[in-house]
Amino acid sequence: MAEYRIKLMAFNSAAVITLGIVASIVTSTVVASKAYSSKFENAEKAQQSIIVKGKSTKRVQSDRGKWWITVKGTGKTIQTAHETLANGMERVDEFLTESGFLSNEISRGAISTTVFYDRDEEGNKTRDVIEYELAQHYTVSTSDVEKIASTAGSVTDLLKDGIFVIGGTPSYTYSGVSDVKVEILADAAKNARVRAEEVTMKAGGSVTEIKDIRQGVIQITPPNSTRVTSYGVNDTSTIMKDVSVVVTVEFGID
Repeated sequence: MAEYRIKLMAFNSAAVITLGIVASIVTSTVVASKAYSSKFENAEKAQQSIIVKGKSTKRVQSDRGKWWITVKGTGKTIQTAHETLANGMERVDEFLTESGFLSNEISRGAISTTVFYDRDEEGNKTRDVIEYELAQHYTVSTSDVEKIASTAGSVTDLLKDGIFVIGGTPSYTYSGVSDVKVEILADAAKNARVRAEEVTMKAGGSVTEIKDIRQGVIQITPPNSTRVTSYGVNDTSTIMKDVSVVVTVEFGID
């Protein structure tokens, strides 16, 4: 009987120890499982993000204008062609001065000469000169862009007086693009955040930090133009311009 009690007590002790070990293992497993689950959820949350595009446009006025004029003189001799050219240059000089351009805003290039030869019955050039043509090229560069715009269309009125003149298309540029670029990039990023917040709020979430931001190419276009290129538009045809940029931003979400 005593031996039976001793064995029973030993069995009970072993059972208690075994149950304790099992309980400990179960508890550890539950704790580890919760820790792993929490870690997984945090990692998954850290990977949650939204990618949106933001755009900003600023209208600017060109502060520099350039304009090209060519006056020509022709004649059967080089002397006659030069006299005709000199007369044309005098008239163009008067026209530019009367239009209000300063001498330091006007530059002349070298005079170019073209010789036209006669051709024989087979269409081959001969050594007989038909005509000489001399050309003088002017470049007008000024910060008064409105003056260029108003003058460019009237220079060809000299044609009525027999002056062989060609007026080029003015070009207009803006020197402050670098400063505007900083401004519109910041505005585009703000615009992207507003869009991201609108989307996430509707889904019951919120926007956190910026994870990545990529800048698009600066586009300089005529006002209200929708033209874009992968290398960037740099329009010079209008005085007023739109400087715009698109940024792609990845935000974290919670």
